[in-house]
Amino acid sequence: MTQISNVFEERAEYLSREELHEWTATTREDQAILNKLTGPGAKLLSGPRGSGKSTFLRRAYFRLLETRAALPVYVNYAKSLALEPLFHHRANALLVFRQWVLLKIAVSSFETLETFNVPISEELVKFATFGKSFISDLETGAQPEKIDMLLSPSVLIELIEAASEAIGARRSVLLLDDAAHAFSAEQQREFFEVFRQLRTRRISPKAAVYPGVTSHSPYFHIGHEAEVVEAWYRPEDHGYLSLMHDLVAKRLPKGLSVILLERPDMLDLLAFAAFGIPRGFLNMIAQVLRVDEGEPRAPSRQSTLAAITDNADSAERVFTSLSGKLPRFRYYIEIGEELLRSATGAVQEYNAGRDISTKAVIVALQAPLSAELQRITQLLEYAGVMRQVDSVSRGEKGIFQRFAIHYSFLITANALNLGRTFALADVVTALTKRDPHAFVRRAPSSLLGTDFRDRCKLDLPPCTKCGAPRLTEDQRYCMKCGSELSRASVYRELLRSPIEILPISRAKIEGIMEQTTLRTVQDILADDENQLRKVPYIGPVWQARIKTYAEEYVSV
Repeated sequence: MTQISNVFEERAEYLSREELHEWTATTREDQAILNKLTGPGAKLLSGPRGSGKSTFLRRAYFRLLETRAALPVYVNYAKSLALEPLFHHRANALLVFRQWVLLKIAVSSFETLETFNVPISEELVKFATFGKSFISDLETGAQPEKIDMLLSPSVLIELIEAASEAIGARRSVLLLDDAAHAFSAEQQREFFEVFRQLRTRRISPKAAVYPGVTSHSPYFHIGHEAEVVEAWYRPEDHGYLSLMHDLVAKRLPKGLSVILLERPDMLDLLAFAAFGIPRGFLNMIAQVLRVDEGEPRAPSRQSTLAAITDNADSAERVFTSLSGKLPRFRYYIEIGEELLRSATGAVQEYNAGRDISTKAVIVALQAPLSAELQRITQLLEYAGVMRQVDSVSRGEKGIFQRFAIHYSFLITANALNLGRTFALADVVTALTKRDPHAFVRRAPSSLLGTDFRDRCKLDLPPCTKCGAPRLTEDQRYCMKCGSELSRASVYRELLRSPIEILPISRAKIEGIMEQTTLRTVQDILADDENQLRKVPYIGPVWQARIKTYAEEYVSV
Protein backbone atom coordinates (compact mmCIF):
# COMPACT_ATOMS: atom_id res chain seq x y z
CA MET A 1 0.00 0.00 0.00
CA THR A 2 1.32 3.46 -0.92
CA GLN A 3 2.53 5.54 2.04
CA ILE A 4 1.40 9.17 2.02
CA SER A 5 5.03 10.22 2.66
CA ASN A 6 6.07 8.39 -0.53
CA VAL A 7 3.46 10.28 -2.54
CA PHE A 8 5.20 13.55 -1.72
CA GLU A 9 8.76 12.20 -1.96
CA GLU A 10 10.80 14.81 -3.84
CA ARG A 11 13.85 12.82 -4.92
CA ALA A 12 13.22 10.49 -7.84
CA GLU A 13 16.24 8.37 -6.89
CA TYR A 14 14.33 7.30 -3.76
CA LEU A 15 11.30 6.04 -5.72
CA SER A 16 10.85 2.49 -6.95
CA ARG A 17 10.40 1.49 -10.58
CA GLU A 18 6.70 0.86 -9.94
CA GLU A 19 6.18 4.25 -8.27
CA LEU A 20 7.89 6.10 -11.10
CA HIS A 21 5.82 4.24 -13.69
CA GLU A 22 2.50 4.75 -11.90
CA TRP A 23 2.98 8.34 -10.80
CA THR A 24 4.63 10.00 -13.79
CA ALA A 25 2.59 11.68 -16.50
CA THR A 26 4.21 11.68 -19.94
CA THR A 27 3.81 14.28 -22.65
CA ARG A 28 5.00 14.10 -26.23
CA GLU A 29 7.94 16.32 -25.25
CA ASP A 30 8.77 13.99 -22.35
CA GLN A 31 8.82 11.07 -24.75
CA ALA A 32 11.27 12.93 -27.00
CA ILE A 33 13.56 13.57 -24.02
CA LEU A 34 13.43 9.91 -22.97
CA ASN A 35 14.27 8.86 -26.52
CA LYS A 36 17.36 11.07 -26.43
CA LEU A 37 18.40 9.72 -23.03
CA THR A 38 18.05 6.09 -24.09
CA GLY A 39 19.46 6.57 -27.58
CA PRO A 40 23.00 7.13 -28.87
CA GLY A 41 24.99 10.33 -28.50
CA ALA A 42 26.15 12.41 -25.54
CA LYS A 43 23.53 14.66 -23.89
CA LEU A 44 23.45 17.25 -21.11
CA LEU A 45 20.05 17.35 -19.38
CA SER A 46 19.64 20.89 -18.06
CA GLY A 47 17.21 22.30 -15.48
CA PRO A 48 17.06 23.83 -11.98
CA ARG A 49 16.41 21.85 -8.81
CA GLY A 50 13.11 20.00 -8.83
CA SER A 51 12.58 20.29 -12.59
CA GLY A 52 12.57 16.52 -13.12
CA LYS A 53 16.12 15.71 -14.26
CA SER A 54 16.49 12.74 -11.91
CA THR A 55 13.02 11.49 -12.86
CA PHE A 56 13.98 11.46 -16.53
CA LEU A 57 17.27 9.68 -15.87
CA ARG A 58 15.67 7.06 -13.64
CA ARG A 59 12.89 6.42 -16.14
CA ALA A 60 15.47 6.04 -18.90
CA TYR A 61 17.36 3.58 -16.70
CA PHE A 62 14.30 1.41 -16.04
CA ARG A 63 13.22 1.54 -19.69
CA LEU A 64 16.61 0.19 -20.81
CA LEU A 65 16.51 -2.48 -18.11
CA GLU A 66 13.29 -3.72 -19.68
CA THR A 67 14.22 -3.45 -23.36
CA ARG A 68 17.92 -4.36 -23.19
CA ALA A 69 18.42 -2.00 -26.12
CA ALA A 70 21.52 -0.85 -24.25
CA LEU A 71 23.24 -1.48 -20.92
CA PRO A 72 22.01 1.29 -18.55
CA VAL A 73 24.35 2.57 -15.83
CA TYR A 74 22.79 5.07 -13.40
CA VAL A 75 25.22 7.02 -11.17
CA ASN A 76 24.45 9.80 -8.69
CA TYR A 77 27.18 12.34 -7.93
CA ALA A 78 25.22 14.48 -5.46
CA LYS A 79 27.86 14.06 -2.73
CA SER A 80 30.68 15.58 -4.77
CA LEU A 81 30.95 18.57 -2.43
CA ALA A 82 32.02 16.18 0.35
CA LEU A 83 35.28 15.79 -1.60
CA GLU A 84 35.87 19.55 -1.75
CA PRO A 85 38.06 19.66 1.43
CA LEU A 86 40.60 17.48 -0.40
CA PHE A 87 41.44 20.36 -2.71
CA HIS A 88 42.72 22.43 0.22
CA HIS A 89 45.46 20.11 1.43
CA ARG A 90 45.95 17.16 -0.93
CA ALA A 91 48.34 17.60 -3.84
CA ASN A 92 46.67 14.65 -5.59
CA ALA A 93 43.10 15.87 -5.03
CA LEU A 94 42.25 15.81 -8.75
CA LEU A 95 43.50 12.22 -9.02
CA VAL A 96 41.36 11.19 -6.04
CA PHE A 97 38.33 12.97 -7.49
CA ARG A 98 38.82 11.35 -10.90
CA GLN A 99 39.01 7.91 -9.29
CA TRP A 100 35.79 8.65 -7.39
CA VAL A 101 34.04 9.57 -10.66
CA LEU A 102 35.31 6.47 -12.49
CA LEU A 103 34.82 3.99 -9.65
CA LYS A 104 31.22 5.07 -9.09
CA ILE A 105 30.54 4.14 -12.73
CA ALA A 106 32.28 0.80 -12.24
CA VAL A 107 30.24 0.05 -9.11
CA SER A 108 26.97 0.97 -10.85
CA SER A 109 27.90 -1.15 -13.88
CA PHE A 110 28.42 -4.10 -11.54
CA GLU A 111 25.06 -3.47 -9.85
CA THR A 112 23.25 -3.29 -13.20
CA LEU A 113 24.75 -6.61 -14.29
CA GLU A 114 23.59 -8.16 -11.01
CA THR A 115 19.99 -7.28 -11.93
CA PHE A 116 20.39 -9.19 -15.21
CA ASN A 117 21.82 -12.24 -13.42
CA VAL A 118 24.63 -12.72 -15.96
CA PRO A 119 28.31 -13.65 -15.42
CA ILE A 120 30.45 -10.69 -14.33
CA SER A 121 34.13 -10.42 -15.20
CA GLU A 122 36.64 -10.81 -12.40
CA GLU A 123 38.19 -7.44 -13.23
CA LEU A 124 34.87 -5.61 -12.85
CA VAL A 125 34.20 -7.45 -9.57
CA LYS A 126 37.64 -6.40 -8.35
CA PHE A 127 37.15 -2.70 -9.15
CA ALA A 128 33.57 -2.68 -7.83
CA THR A 129 34.59 -4.27 -4.53
CA PHE A 130 37.43 -1.80 -4.03
CA GLY A 131 35.29 1.07 -5.31
CA LYS A 132 32.48 0.57 -2.78
CA SER A 133 34.88 0.96 0.14
CA PHE A 134 36.79 3.83 -1.50
CA ILE A 135 33.60 5.75 -2.32
CA SER A 136 32.11 5.24 1.14
CA ASP A 137 35.27 6.52 2.82
CA LEU A 138 35.44 9.67 0.69
CA GLU A 139 31.75 10.54 1.01
CA THR A 140 31.82 10.19 4.81
CA GLY A 141 34.92 12.34 5.29
CA ALA A 142 37.65 9.69 5.47
CA GLN A 143 40.65 10.37 3.24
CA PRO A 144 42.69 7.40 2.03
CA GLU A 145 46.43 7.82 2.43
CA LYS A 146 47.03 6.04 -0.84
CA ILE A 147 44.97 4.54 -3.64
CA ASP A 148 45.63 0.83 -3.92
CA MET A 149 44.01 0.47 -7.34
CA LEU A 150 43.82 2.99 -10.17
CA LEU A 151 41.09 2.84 -12.80
CA SER A 152 41.72 4.64 -16.09
CA PRO A 153 39.04 5.77 -18.57
CA SER A 154 40.36 3.35 -21.18
CA VAL A 155 40.09 0.36 -18.82
CA LEU A 156 36.61 1.46 -17.72
CA ILE A 157 35.54 1.64 -21.38
CA GLU A 158 36.66 -1.96 -21.85
CA LEU A 159 34.76 -3.05 -18.73
CA ILE A 160 31.57 -1.27 -19.82
CA GLU A 161 31.71 -2.65 -23.36
CA ALA A 162 32.26 -6.16 -22.01
CA ALA A 163 29.31 -5.65 -19.63
CA SER A 164 27.01 -4.61 -22.48
CA GLU A 165 28.01 -7.69 -24.44
CA ALA A 166 27.19 -9.84 -21.41
CA ILE A 167 23.51 -8.81 -21.64
CA GLY A 168 23.44 -9.05 -25.43
CA ALA A 169 23.45 -5.29 -26.07
CA ARG A 170 25.65 -3.55 -28.63
CA ARG A 171 25.95 -0.30 -26.70
CA SER A 172 25.66 1.21 -23.23
CA VAL A 173 24.23 4.42 -21.75
CA LEU A 174 25.77 6.21 -18.76
CA LEU A 175 23.11 8.18 -16.86
CA LEU A 176 25.11 10.56 -14.65
CA ASP A 177 22.88 12.39 -12.20
CA ASP A 178 23.79 15.56 -10.23
CA ALA A 179 26.87 15.83 -12.41
CA ALA A 180 27.40 19.60 -12.56
CA HIS A 181 29.76 19.86 -9.53
CA ALA A 182 28.70 23.48 -9.82
CA PHE A 183 30.47 24.83 -6.75
CA SER A 184 33.95 23.50 -7.43
CA ALA A 185 35.56 24.66 -10.67
CA GLU A 186 38.31 22.04 -10.38
CA GLN A 187 35.82 19.21 -10.00
CA GLN A 188 33.66 20.51 -12.81
CA ARG A 189 36.48 20.75 -15.33
CA GLU A 190 37.79 17.32 -14.39
CA PHE A 191 34.35 15.71 -14.61
CA PHE A 192 33.72 16.97 -18.13
CA GLU A 193 37.15 15.83 -19.24
CA VAL A 194 36.25 12.31 -18.01
CA PHE A 195 32.82 12.64 -19.68
CA ARG A 196 34.53 13.49 -22.97
CA GLN A 197 36.97 10.58 -22.69
CA LEU A 198 34.21 8.04 -21.96
CA ARG A 199 32.21 8.97 -25.04
CA THR A 200 32.73 6.31 -27.71
CA ARG A 201 30.81 4.81 -30.60
CA ARG A 202 29.34 2.25 -28.20
CA ILE A 203 29.10 4.33 -25.00
CA SER A 204 26.72 7.29 -24.71
CA PRO A 205 27.15 9.45 -21.59
CA LYS A 206 24.21 11.59 -20.43
CA ALA A 207 24.68 14.05 -17.56
CA ALA A 208 22.22 16.13 -15.53
CA VAL A 209 23.47 19.71 -15.11
CA TYR A 210 22.17 23.07 -13.93
CA PRO A 211 21.53 26.10 -16.15
CA GLY A 212 23.74 29.10 -15.66
CA VAL A 213 26.47 27.71 -13.42
CA THR A 214 27.87 24.79 -15.41
CA SER A 215 31.29 25.33 -17.00
CA HIS A 216 33.25 22.74 -18.91
CA SER A 217 36.81 21.63 -19.56
CA PRO A 218 38.86 23.56 -22.17
CA TYR A 219 38.42 20.68 -24.60
CA PHE A 220 34.66 20.26 -24.07
CA HIS A 221 32.54 22.17 -26.59
CA ILE A 222 28.74 22.26 -26.32
CA GLY A 223 27.15 21.16 -29.57
CA HIS A 224 30.20 19.19 -30.64
CA GLU A 225 30.84 17.08 -27.55
CA ALA A 226 27.21 16.94 -26.34
CA GLU A 227 23.72 18.23 -27.09
CA VAL A 228 21.89 20.21 -24.38
CA VAL A 229 18.37 18.89 -23.64
CA GLU A 230 16.08 21.07 -21.51
CA ALA A 231 14.14 19.33 -18.72
CA TRP A 232 12.39 22.46 -17.43
CA TYR A 233 8.68 22.63 -18.36
CA ARG A 234 7.41 25.95 -19.74
CA PRO A 235 4.13 27.16 -18.17
CA GLU A 236 3.15 28.89 -21.40
CA ASP A 237 3.36 25.68 -23.44
CA HIS A 238 0.15 24.13 -24.77
CA GLY A 239 -0.76 21.17 -22.58
CA TYR A 240 1.12 22.39 -19.48
CA LEU A 241 -1.97 22.54 -17.27
CA SER A 242 -3.16 19.16 -18.55
CA LEU A 243 0.22 17.69 -17.64
CA MET A 244 -0.07 19.02 -14.08
CA HIS A 245 -3.63 17.71 -13.78
CA ASP A 246 -2.40 14.30 -14.94
CA LEU A 247 0.39 14.43 -12.37
CA VAL A 248 -2.17 14.97 -9.60
CA ALA A 249 -4.42 12.19 -10.89
CA LYS A 250 -1.52 9.74 -11.15
CA ARG A 251 0.46 10.69 -8.06
CA LEU A 252 -2.13 11.30 -5.38
CA PRO A 253 -4.49 8.73 -3.87
CA LYS A 254 -7.98 9.11 -5.31
CA GLY A 255 -9.40 10.78 -2.20
CA LEU A 256 -6.78 13.53 -2.33
CA SER A 257 -6.82 14.02 -6.09
CA VAL A 258 -10.62 14.39 -6.12
CA ILE A 259 -10.40 17.20 -3.55
CA LEU A 260 -8.08 19.12 -5.86
CA LEU A 261 -9.68 18.28 -9.19
CA GLU A 262 -12.98 19.63 -7.85
CA ARG A 263 -11.27 23.04 -7.58
CA PRO A 264 -9.65 23.48 -11.03
CA ASP A 265 -9.11 27.21 -10.48
CA MET A 266 -6.93 26.56 -7.42
CA LEU A 267 -5.17 23.62 -9.05
CA ASP A 268 -4.38 25.65 -12.17
CA LEU A 269 -3.10 28.52 -10.05
CA LEU A 270 -0.76 26.19 -8.13
CA ALA A 271 0.43 24.72 -11.43
CA PHE A 272 1.29 28.16 -12.79
CA ALA A 273 2.89 29.17 -9.48
CA ALA A 274 5.18 26.13 -9.74
CA PHE A 275 6.79 27.80 -12.80
CA GLY A 276 7.33 24.49 -14.55
CA ILE A 277 8.97 22.78 -11.56
CA PRO A 278 7.06 19.63 -10.48
CA ARG A 279 8.70 19.52 -7.06
CA GLY A 280 7.40 22.97 -6.17
CA PHE A 281 3.96 21.93 -7.40
CA LEU A 282 3.88 18.86 -5.15
CA ASN A 283 5.16 20.86 -2.17
CA MET A 284 2.36 23.41 -2.53
CA ILE A 285 -0.26 20.67 -2.89
CA ALA A 286 0.97 19.02 0.31
CA GLN A 287 0.72 22.36 2.06
CA VAL A 288 -2.78 23.33 0.89
CA LEU A 289 -4.12 19.86 1.73
CA ARG A 290 -2.33 20.00 5.12
CA VAL A 291 -1.28 16.38 4.81
CA ASP A 292 0.94 16.71 7.89
CA GLU A 293 -1.87 17.98 10.10
CA GLY A 294 -4.09 14.91 10.23
CA GLU A 295 -7.09 14.50 7.95
CA PRO A 296 -6.51 16.34 4.62
CA ARG A 297 -8.69 19.41 4.07
CA ALA A 298 -10.06 21.09 0.99
CA PRO A 299 -7.90 23.99 -0.20
CA SER A 300 -9.04 27.53 0.54
CA ARG A 301 -8.08 30.85 -1.00
CA GLN A 302 -6.02 31.64 2.08
CA SER A 303 -4.15 28.31 2.14
CA THR A 304 -3.51 28.49 -1.63
CA LEU A 305 -2.01 31.98 -1.50
CA ALA A 306 0.00 31.06 1.61
CA ALA A 307 1.47 28.04 -0.21
CA ILE A 308 2.39 30.22 -3.19
CA THR A 309 4.07 32.76 -0.92
CA ASP A 310 6.04 30.00 0.79
CA ASN A 311 7.04 28.61 -2.62
CA ALA A 312 8.37 32.04 -3.61
CA ASP A 313 10.28 32.29 -0.31
CA SER A 314 11.70 28.81 -0.82
CA ALA A 315 12.90 29.60 -4.34
CA GLU A 316 14.48 32.86 -3.19
CA ARG A 317 16.25 31.06 -0.36
CA VAL A 318 17.75 28.60 -2.84
CA PHE A 319 19.19 31.65 -4.59
CA THR A 320 20.44 33.45 -1.47
CA SER A 321 21.99 30.21 -0.16
CA LEU A 322 24.48 30.53 -3.01
CA SER A 323 26.31 33.06 -0.85
CA GLY A 324 27.45 30.10 1.24
CA LYS A 325 28.31 27.86 -1.69
CA LEU A 326 29.90 30.58 -3.81
CA PRO A 327 31.12 33.10 -1.21
CA ARG A 328 33.23 34.96 -3.76
CA PHE A 329 29.98 35.96 -5.53
CA ARG A 330 28.28 37.35 -2.41
CA TYR A 331 27.92 40.83 -3.90
CA TYR A 332 26.57 39.42 -7.17
CA ILE A 333 23.89 37.54 -5.23
CA GLU A 334 22.92 40.66 -3.28
CA ILE A 335 22.52 42.55 -6.57
CA GLY A 336 20.58 39.57 -7.96
CA GLU A 337 18.03 39.99 -5.15
CA GLU A 338 17.81 43.67 -6.06
CA LEU A 339 17.28 42.77 -9.74
CA LEU A 340 14.49 40.34 -8.84
CA ARG A 341 12.66 42.95 -6.76
CA SER A 342 13.13 45.74 -9.31
CA ALA A 343 12.06 43.54 -12.24
CA THR A 344 8.94 42.41 -10.36
CA GLY A 345 8.13 46.05 -9.59
CA ALA A 346 8.61 46.98 -13.26
CA VAL A 347 6.16 44.26 -14.31
CA GLN A 348 3.62 45.49 -11.75
CA GLU A 349 3.96 49.04 -13.02
CA TYR A 350 3.55 47.91 -16.65
CA ASN A 351 0.42 45.88 -15.85
CA ALA A 352 -1.38 48.72 -14.06
CA GLY A 353 -4.64 49.51 -15.84
CA ARG A 354 -4.15 46.91 -18.56
CA ASP A 355 -6.87 44.50 -19.60
CA ILE A 356 -6.68 41.03 -18.06
CA SER A 357 -5.68 39.52 -21.42
CA THR A 358 -2.79 41.94 -22.01
CA LYS A 359 -0.73 41.39 -18.86
CA ALA A 360 3.04 40.77 -19.08
CA VAL A 361 5.34 38.47 -17.09
CA ILE A 362 8.53 39.07 -19.08
CA VAL A 363 11.27 41.64 -18.49
CA ALA A 364 13.56 42.43 -21.41
CA LEU A 365 17.02 43.84 -20.66
CA GLN A 366 18.83 45.85 -23.28
CA ALA A 367 21.56 43.78 -24.92
CA PRO A 368 24.38 43.08 -24.99
CA LEU A 369 24.45 42.21 -21.30
CA SER A 370 27.66 42.99 -19.48
CA ALA A 371 29.71 40.09 -18.13
CA GLU A 372 28.63 41.04 -14.60
CA LEU A 373 24.94 41.07 -15.46
CA GLN A 374 25.27 37.78 -17.33
CA ARG A 375 26.74 36.20 -14.21
CA ILE A 376 23.87 37.55 -12.08
CA THR A 377 21.15 36.27 -14.43
CA GLN A 378 22.90 32.89 -14.68
CA LEU A 379 22.83 32.53 -10.89
CA LEU A 380 19.15 33.50 -10.84
CA GLU A 381 18.44 30.89 -13.51
CA TYR A 382 20.30 28.21 -11.54
CA ALA A 383 17.91 28.81 -8.63
CA GLY A 384 14.92 28.79 -10.99
CA VAL A 385 13.69 32.26 -10.00
CA MET A 386 14.24 33.74 -13.45
CA ARG A 387 14.35 32.03 -16.81
CA GLN A 388 16.03 33.22 -19.97
CA VAL A 389 13.76 33.37 -23.01
CA ASP A 390 14.82 34.14 -26.55
CA SER A 391 16.08 37.61 -27.43
CA VAL A 392 14.06 40.00 -29.57
CA SER A 393 14.95 42.93 -31.84
CA ARG A 394 13.09 46.23 -31.69
CA GLY A 395 14.74 47.88 -34.65
CA GLU A 396 16.40 51.18 -33.80
CA LYS A 397 15.59 50.64 -30.12
CA GLY A 398 18.01 47.73 -30.12
CA ILE A 399 18.07 44.05 -29.17
CA PHE A 400 16.64 42.91 -25.84
CA GLN A 401 17.34 39.73 -23.89
CA ARG A 402 14.08 38.51 -22.35
CA PHE A 403 13.64 36.88 -18.92
CA ALA A 404 10.54 35.34 -17.35
CA ILE A 405 10.11 35.95 -13.62
CA HIS A 406 9.01 33.06 -11.41
CA TYR A 407 5.21 33.22 -11.29
CA SER A 408 5.13 32.68 -7.52
CA PHE A 409 6.91 36.02 -7.09
CA LEU A 410 4.52 37.76 -9.48
CA ILE A 411 1.45 36.31 -7.75
CA THR A 412 2.72 37.06 -4.24
CA ALA A 413 3.57 40.65 -5.18
CA ASN A 414 0.31 41.04 -7.15
CA ALA A 415 2.53 42.11 -10.06
CA LEU A 416 -0.30 41.26 -12.47
CA ASN A 417 -2.09 44.24 -10.89
CA LEU A 418 -5.51 42.60 -10.52
CA GLY A 419 -6.64 44.64 -7.51
CA ARG A 420 -6.44 44.00 -3.78
CA THR A 421 -9.11 41.30 -3.59
CA PHE A 422 -8.49 39.56 -6.90
CA ALA A 423 -10.20 36.28 -7.66
CA LEU A 424 -7.88 33.29 -8.06
CA ALA A 425 -9.56 32.52 -11.37
CA ASP A 426 -8.53 35.99 -12.62
CA VAL A 427 -4.85 35.14 -12.06
CA VAL A 428 -5.27 31.95 -14.07
CA THR A 429 -7.05 33.88 -16.83
CA ALA A 430 -4.33 36.54 -16.93
CA LEU A 431 -1.57 33.90 -17.19
CA THR A 432 -3.48 31.81 -19.73
CA LYS A 433 -4.62 34.57 -22.06
CA ARG A 434 -1.69 36.97 -21.75
CA ASP A 435 -0.08 38.26 -24.92
CA PRO A 436 3.08 36.12 -25.37
CA HIS A 437 4.76 39.01 -27.18
CA ALA A 438 4.17 41.53 -24.37
CA PHE A 439 7.18 42.41 -22.23
CA VAL A 440 8.63 45.20 -20.14
CA ARG A 441 11.69 46.84 -21.73
CA ARG A 442 14.30 48.16 -19.33
CA ALA A 443 17.92 49.24 -19.38
CA PRO A 444 19.86 47.38 -16.66
CA SER A 445 20.87 50.70 -15.07
CA SER A 446 17.21 51.66 -14.60
CA LEU A 447 16.67 48.54 -12.47
CA LEU A 448 20.01 48.42 -10.63
CA GLY A 449 21.39 51.95 -10.78
CA THR A 450 24.23 53.27 -12.89
CA ASP A 451 26.87 51.97 -10.44
CA PHE A 452 25.82 48.30 -10.39
CA ARG A 453 28.88 47.15 -12.35
CA ASP A 454 31.17 48.81 -9.82
CA ARG A 455 29.32 46.95 -7.06
CA CYS A 456 29.84 43.62 -8.84
CA LYS A 457 33.14 42.65 -7.30
CA LEU A 458 34.43 39.36 -6.01
CA ASP A 459 34.44 38.94 -2.23
CA LEU A 460 37.88 37.41 -1.67
CA PRO A 461 39.31 36.87 1.83
CA PRO A 462 42.49 38.88 2.57
CA CYS A 463 45.81 37.42 3.62
CA THR A 464 45.40 36.09 7.15
CA LYS A 465 48.98 37.07 8.02
CA CYS A 466 49.26 40.71 6.87
CA GLY A 467 45.69 41.59 5.84
CA ALA A 468 46.61 42.51 2.26
CA PRO A 469 43.70 42.10 -0.20
CA ARG A 470 43.60 39.14 -2.53
CA LEU A 471 43.66 40.24 -6.17
CA THR A 472 42.23 37.16 -7.89
CA GLU A 473 40.40 34.02 -6.73
CA ASP A 474 43.22 31.82 -8.12
CA GLN A 475 45.98 33.71 -6.29
CA ARG A 476 48.02 31.31 -4.13
CA TYR A 477 50.54 33.64 -2.43
CA CYS A 478 50.20 37.08 -0.88
CA MET A 479 51.57 39.86 -3.10
CA LYS A 480 52.74 41.79 -0.02
CA CYS A 481 54.27 39.29 2.42
CA GLY A 482 54.60 36.18 0.24
CA SER A 483 52.63 33.95 2.62
CA GLU A 484 50.61 31.10 1.16
CA LEU A 485 46.95 32.10 0.99
CA SER A 486 44.55 29.70 2.67
CA ARG A 487 41.06 28.86 1.47
CA ALA A 488 38.26 27.86 3.79
CA SER A 489 36.46 24.63 3.00
CA VAL A 490 33.07 25.47 1.52
CA TYR A 491 31.72 22.03 2.48
CA ARG A 492 32.64 22.39 6.15
CA GLU A 493 31.24 25.91 6.25
CA LEU A 494 27.97 24.66 4.76
CA LEU A 495 27.66 21.96 7.42
CA ARG A 496 27.98 24.67 10.10
CA SER A 497 25.28 26.86 8.51
CA PRO A 498 22.24 27.65 10.70
CA ILE A 499 19.01 25.85 9.86
CA GLU A 500 17.45 29.22 8.97
CA ILE A 501 19.26 28.95 5.63
CA LEU A 502 17.04 26.03 4.56
CA PRO A 503 13.93 26.79 2.46
CA ILE A 504 11.33 26.09 5.16
CA SER A 505 8.80 28.44 6.71
CA ARG A 506 9.56 30.73 9.65
CA ALA A 507 6.92 28.95 11.77
CA LYS A 508 8.64 25.59 11.31
CA ILE A 509 12.05 27.12 11.99
CA GLU A 510 10.76 28.55 15.27
CA GLY A 511 9.19 25.21 16.18
CA ILE A 512 12.49 23.40 15.59
CA MET A 513 14.38 25.96 17.70
CA GLU A 514 11.87 25.65 20.57
CA GLN A 515 11.31 21.89 20.58
CA THR A 516 14.71 20.44 19.60
CA THR A 517 18.46 20.92 19.96
CA LEU A 518 18.90 21.06 16.17
CA ARG A 519 20.67 24.27 15.20
CA THR A 520 22.83 23.61 12.13
CA VAL A 521 22.52 21.81 8.80
CA GLN A 522 24.86 19.14 10.15
CA ASP A 523 22.50 18.62 13.11
CA ILE A 524 19.65 17.93 10.67
CA LEU A 525 21.74 15.41 8.74
CA ALA A 526 22.77 13.65 11.96
CA ASP A 527 19.27 13.59 13.50
CA ASP A 528 19.12 9.87 14.24
CA GLU A 529 16.74 10.46 17.18
CA ASN A 530 14.01 11.91 14.94
CA GLN A 531 13.87 15.15 16.91
CA LEU A 532 12.03 16.79 14.01
CA ARG A 533 8.98 14.67 14.75
CA LYS A 534 8.63 16.43 18.13
CA VAL A 535 7.78 19.68 16.36
CA PRO A 536 4.08 20.47 15.79
CA TYR A 537 3.02 20.10 12.15
CA ILE A 538 6.19 18.25 11.17
CA GLY A 539 5.07 14.75 10.32
CA PRO A 540 6.71 12.16 8.06
CA VAL A 541 6.26 14.29 4.90
CA TRP A 542 7.93 17.39 6.28
CA GLN A 543 10.56 15.40 8.17
CA ALA A 544 11.66 13.78 4.90
CA ARG A 545 11.48 17.12 3.09
CA ILE A 546 13.64 18.98 5.63
CA LYS A 547 16.21 16.19 5.54
CA THR A 548 16.20 16.43 1.73
CA TYR A 549 16.74 20.20 1.91
CA ALA A 550 19.72 19.69 4.22
CA GLU A 551 21.21 17.04 1.91
CA GLU A 552 20.76 19.27 -1.12
CA TYR A 553 22.28 22.25 0.66
CA VAL A 554 25.58 20.41 1.05
CA SER A 555 25.42 18.80 -2.39
CA VAL A 556 25.85 20.13 -5.92
